[in-house]
Amino acid sequence: MLRFCKSCSAAAIGRRSLVTAVEARSQRSLPAKPKRTPLPRLGRKAPEQEPLALLLKRLSALKGDSRRPRPEAYVSIIKAAGDFSLSRSIEGEESDNLGWQVAQAAWEDAKAGNVDLGPEGMEAFLRLSGVEIAWRRVKSTYTPDEGLILSMLNAAGRWGRPDFASTVLESLPAQPQEQHLAPLLEAFCNAGEVPNAFHVLVAIRESGLTPTMATVQPIVAVLTNAEVIDQAFYALEDMYKAGQPIDITALNSLIDASARIGDLQRARATQTAVADLGLTANIDTYNLVLACCIAAKHRPLGDTILNEISTQSLQFTATTYENMIELCLTQPTYEDAFYYLEKAKADGFKPSIAVYGSLVRKCITSNDTRWRLVVDEMKTVGYRLDGELQAFVNSGGRPRSGDDGKRGNFRIGSRGGRVKAE
Repeated sequence: MLRFCKSCSAAAIGRRSLVTAVEARSQRSLPAKPKRTPLPRLGRKAPEQEPLALLLKRLSALKGDSRRPRPEAYVSIIKAAGDFSLSRSIEGEESDNLGWQVAQAAWEDAKAGNVDLGPEGMEAFLRLSGVEIAWRRVKSTYTPDEGLILSMLNAAGRWGRPDFASTVLESLPAQPQEQHLAPLLEAFCNAGEVPNAFHVLVAIRESGLTPTMATVQPIVAVLTNAEVIDQAFYALEDMYKAGQPIDITALNSLIDASARIGDLQRARATQTAVADLGLTANIDTYNLVLACCIAAKHRPLGDTILNEISTQSLQFTATTYENMIELCLTQPTYEDAFYYLEKAKADGFKPSIAVYGSLVRKCITSNDTRWRLVVDEMKTVGYRLDGELQAFVNSGGRPRSGDDGKRGNFRIGSRGGRVKAE
């Protein structure tokens, strides 16, 4: 049974789906090994294509001459050693692996000289001879800190190795947080195991953490078209029919993915299936559909969504208000945008600079002089017009011509009007 860390509760995150993932992993064919890349220069005097074995001597010589290589040189050596190792099938102990010997020597020399190799160097070192072997060596020599653990988790996520990510998580000195678990979800998704990622979301909540839309972004990232979104939905249906719990963030990830491909119909249909999966919608569920309404300029559905939020007794968030403001601004008549702006402020939310910018742009293009009031309010709450928005105001909303000779001749006055620049 794979675990995350020894301090996790009995509801450890990996207790259900991770075993299945490991079993499935054992049946998968290994990816093709990368081709060997040219060996790097080590210092300015190293010749091209220097044999790998001589890099060890070169390291010793430079150290003896008090000419420690730059961090980039160490990283380049470790990468080349890793590619050398991974391009060959070497029998025997990993200690006999020439690539490993070179990379380990470079790593230890850098550590001895307090040379920071950064995440890139760490990952290059740890992928050598198979990440599991390197990870064992690191743990036996050093106490991995959180930065190194995060680097390994990110690598496991990119490589689609949820089993290895779970092993790395065991080294965390405390219970894993969202930044540690997001790579695990990415690993499942990159391994083509989205249903297992759904199981992890449930286990995350059971362990006392609250999965958010940031947590599920690895899932959203792989749901790139309508077909895979539907397959993910069918997986949720299968989980429900099997009596397995589902977290609302799993369904929300499908809505988010639908919104990203501009499929309002699919986003809305997924949202209305909440009850069919035994779930209760949260405010994110509705905010995501609202965001999709903006792209489609579908104000009536936006109003319907707001009514449903009120019916469910959910509290509006800053995102809810800002989505409604943006949606209103897609319409010829946009008076309600100001209504929701005031409602947001009355509820204690500070509108974002993006919302103010949208209001300014809409007013100017509609010859609505209230843009000056919006600019004044922006300044009052501490925002400054960026160069792009200021140029838009200066031009009166007209596209700037490259040959009009007037670019930069005006600025925003203290009352929001256009005045001649000095």
